[in-house]
Amino acid sequence: MRIIGINLNEEQCAALLKHFDKDGNGTINFNEFLVAIRGDLNASRTEWIKKAYAKLDVNGDGQVTLDDIAKLYDVSKHPEIVNGSMTPKEVFMQFMSLWDTQIPDGIITMDEFCDYYRDVSASIDNDEFFGVMMTAAWKL
Repeated sequence: MRIIGINLNEEQCAALLKHFDKDGNGTINFNEFLVAIRGDLNASRTEWIKKAYAKLDVNGDGQVTLDDIAKLYDVSKHPEIVNGSMTPKEVFMQFMSLWDTQIPDGIITMDEFCDYYRDVSASIDNDEFFGVMMTAAWKL
């Protein structure tokens, strides 16, 4: 910030860090920054997320397991598979590690599902593209 001419005192810097640093590691990564400045999910994106979760929650009990996700998530169009830098298994394992974040119990709640897509959403500018991405990923 000092490089671009914004001079803050220590207290102001600490307040900014506390606001942006969601994972508590002492730094602000690009996604944390985007999430903070873009805010929460809009109604359109929330509906796409609900559709995907409903598809995963086959019995309608409000709980999705990692196995449920594994049955439906298509990694074939992931950019790192397309460019050859990762294998489908590597992408899938990386993807699966992102879930089950609030209580590590093998069950993904709607809140955990939304938390994940809140971060994804922050780096997607267009609601239409968000819908295309959700449709492709979850075969909606």
